[in-house]
Amino acid sequence: MTPSCPSCQSPFVPGAQTCGACGASLLVAPAPGSSEPVCAVHPQWRSVATCPRCGAFACASCLRQGPEGVVCASCHDRAPMGTVPWDRRAELGTLKAFWQTCVGMLMRPTETLKGINPDASLGSSMIFVLLTGVAGFVTTGLLYVVLFGGIMAFVPDTEANTAENPMGSQSAKLFLVVGMLAWTVAMPFFNAGMTFILAGMDHLILRMGGVERGFSVTLRAHALSLAPYIVGLIPFVAIYSAPFWAMGLRVVTYRTLHRTTWGTAGAGALLAPVLSCCLCGGGYAAIMFAAFKGMSGSGN
Repeated sequence: MTPSCPSCQSPFVPGAQTCGACGASLLVAPAPGSSEPVCAVHPQWRSVATCPRCGAFACASCLRQGPEGVVCASCHDRAPMGTVPWDRRAELGTLKAFWQTCVGMLMRPTETLKGINPDASLGSSMIFVLLTGVAGFVTTGLLYVVLFGGIMAFVPDTEANTAENPMGSQSAKLFLVVGMLAWTVAMPFFNAGMTFILAGMDHLILRMGGVERGFSVTLRAHALSLAPYIVGLIPFVAIYSAPFWAMGLRVVTYRTLHRTTWGTAGAGALLAPVLSCCLCGGGYAAIMFAAFKGMSGSGN
């Protein structure tokens, strides 16, 4: 949040009462009978910003520079915002910070999220998402490659590689195994891209529900909710259980970081996945119906 002068829109130093750019007063009275937001502490002055911690409207004189940005004076005087281990990865190391954050989110999510800074850079959140994808998919993917490669090794070659037919059965089997390995490597990156898109859809729903914080807060909450994918270090577990676990945890992260109601958080976390499943299921049903109808028509 960067507050700006009501007259010239230039940014000003938090706590200042006059604009350093144009010299105009930053303490402006609201127009009589208007619905303009006013300061929670000084209702005679128009609000110039909303505190990202408590959501209160604040006039220029009530703003202070906090460690996470500009906050109101009341929040500034209280204890600073907490952090999750992931925010201290420069101190702890990336892998250790990732592990501790995931364990905290799994075992004690309410305590882990209590008082933390709701905002973080998009890059920080996306790196966390990428690591959850590695933990969730790579172990199972590699095991599938080994199993599939072992099975293919016992399948007899029916066609040899020739100049006329370079793609013999042996080359075809190798192509399938290498393809599965490539997909295993690409899956964390594909998952990160899909997470970014889904977080955008969730944010749109949350905004419709009245939340005011930015997309970076939604992406951070979505990223932290993916902590259950750490159980993917045990093969086959994350693929089948983590998505449902993560959706439930996402309701908690959205409610806590956006300071919204359970209903709005639930809609933001569940509506987009449910609609996606309905669309995919409906599309699949339509394709199957068309296929069966075509087969029955050709039979007649």
